[in-house]
Amino acid sequence: MISSGKFERRVFWIGGWLVAAGSLTTGLVFGWNYGASFLAGGLLSAINLRLLIRTVNSALARSSRISSIRIAAVYIFRLLLIPLCLYAIMHFFFFGIIAATAGFVVFSSGILLEGIFEAVKSSPK
Repeated sequence: MISSGKFERRVFWIGGWLVAAGSLTTGLVFGWNYGASFLAGGLLSAINLRLLIRTVNSALARSSRISSIRIAAVYIFRLLLIPLCLYAIMHFFFFGIIAATAGFVVFSSGILLEGIFEAVKSSPK
């Protein structure tokens, strides 16, 4: 079993490489506007995942110095960040909506890939 911090680092490493490779490939195949949209979607996904991890860790390790209002506010901010950023992407990168959505999904698939790597690597007990 790997530690939570190591798991998170590997998920972000995998997601970062997937977004970088996807942005480059999308830029070369469809044009750099689409590559930039793919990158913007991946960055939004990374921020979203970081905020989710931070909120969950704060909620689980709650102490008297962390207010429940602050935890809820960060969680709500994270939920509002997704549609607001996607709207901004649609407004400024209107030609790359599908590329931005693909970038958002590709970064999140780093979690799935890390889970598969761990399942294959671990030995049955």
